[in-house]
Amino acid sequence: MFRILLTILLIWGLGYPLTARAFLGFGKTYLVKINDKVYTPEDFKKWWNFWRDDNTPFPESPEPFIEWNLLADEAEAMDLQDSPSYRRKLEVFLKVRALLLLRNEEVDQKIKVTREDLWALYQREFVPRVKLRVLFSRDGSQVKAWLKEAREKGCDEVFKKVSEKNKKDMGFRRPRQISPSLRPEVVKASPGDVLGPFHERGRYLIICVLDKVGPTPGDFEALIPNLGEILRRKEEARLTAELIERLKKKYGVKVDWELARKVGVEGELPEELRDKPVVTIGEMKLTAERFQRFLRRDMRIRYPGKKKLSDRELDKLRKTVIANVLAQTLTELEALNRHYERREPLKSLWEFYKRQMLVREFERQVIWPRVKVTDEEVREYYEKHKKDYLRPAKVVIAVIRSQDEKLMREVYRRLRSGEDFFEVAKAVHFHGVHPERYRVDQLKPEMKEVLASLEPGEVSGLFKIGNFYVLVKLIERIAPSPHPFEMVKESIREMLKRQKFEKLRREYVERLKARSRIQVNEKAWHRLVKELAA
Repeated sequence: MFRILLTILLIWGLGYPLTARAFLGFGKTYLVKINDKVYTPEDFKKWWNFWRDDNTPFPESPEPFIEWNLLADEAEAMDLQDSPSYRRKLEVFLKVRALLLLRNEEVDQKIKVTREDLWALYQREFVPRVKLRVLFSRDGSQVKAWLKEAREKGCDEVFKKVSEKNKKDMGFRRPRQISPSLRPEVVKASPGDVLGPFHERGRYLIICVLDKVGPTPGDFEALIPNLGEILRRKEEARLTAELIERLKKKYGVKVDWELARKVGVEGELPEELRDKPVVTIGEMKLTAERFQRFLRRDMRIRYPGKKKLSDRELDKLRKTVIANVLAQTLTELEALNRHYERREPLKSLWEFYKRQMLVREFERQVIWPRVKVTDEEVREYYEKHKKDYLRPAKVVIAVIRSQDEKLMREVYRRLRSGEDFFEVAKAVHFHGVHPERYRVDQLKPEMKEVLASLEPGEVSGLFKIGNFYVLVKLIERIAPSPHPFEMVKESIREMLKRQKFEKLRREYVERLKARSRIQVNEKAWHRLVKELAA
């Protein structure tokens, strides 16, 4: 009898899915049973982890979790998972997340930057620091004359005589800040050397080396963040390039460079070339026609305003476009083929996102089309709730203020003796003061309190705000007034739409509950509350 029972248990344990085993009393403790599905406390924790935000309080019951699953199940029953919009959302989400994980796996985790690496980069590209002055002109003979004189009399003498437009004090420069063609000679020069003449960008120039500072511990420490960023970028580029090369071999990439060179940005392609593949990756093909569209698009981005490219520029553009197409296509293909969604950390989020998008698809296709708000409803709401659409109360006031207490007490004495507020204000403010309009809710509490006791035309007593002594004259109170209907009608319409949507959604959820079998494990729920709501 024991052997028969054991055999039955083994058959049940191996033959039923996890949810069925839990429903039959095996496996983990259930939290909620909805029809034939069983949800564990772990299922709730995963849902809550992705569902909540900083402003979402922990639910008082598992109702939000139940309702969410009911709507997702209903969407599945209606085959909304076959909706093109739903599939597009999943495709975009998975592609983005998978690419991030691929980058992390193949690039980020492989970058190791040591202090020795940082020091080597520092010595190679950041020292010595060289203090430079430069003299330049399009007249080569003039520059040669400067060079001869600088070497005979010193750079300072020549630098003083040369026009401002032909000289520049460069200060200290690091090797990476010096033109590559000039760098080797400048870096190995000694203070006092005059180098040149050089020819750069249509100008002749000579370089005076004034000072030279080698590596120092303090300079190195200060540069460590920059050095680390430079090394990381270099490593990212290297590791990405290596990944692309491996993927080219893995997916059998073929590039027809002969055809690519026949595709330009001007004119139309011959009919016989349009459908020929420039790039082939498995069954995916980039036709010559699409390649031309990419070339035109990238030309507008990389050479804005330019109508014609040189042969060299066009060839460079072709190579750049093909390289970008390969990098994007191959990494997306590899990222998806690794199926990150089948394992953590993406698996739980992927399962949540699929059901969340099912709920959104259900709302989009089933509930929102039933939401109608007429112009009459918007107008009626506005008329009934004008008080909610009021412009704030305002005051028109003039203010005299100063940190000089004696001066302000003298001003206050003159005002009490009957002198004009605006004339007396000139004793404190050179240009006097003028009436200004303020929203009451924007005033300092001290000012608001004083104004509350004044009538239009009255002047306050002397009071203090911060370090300033203040006198204020209330000129006018402007009562709150409703915003014009045209200004607020669209916001009212959107609010009414949302209200109707929430009402229809609630009604639909209640109908789903009424026809479903729902069971809650109260003990398991209370344990969750103690664990998560603290």
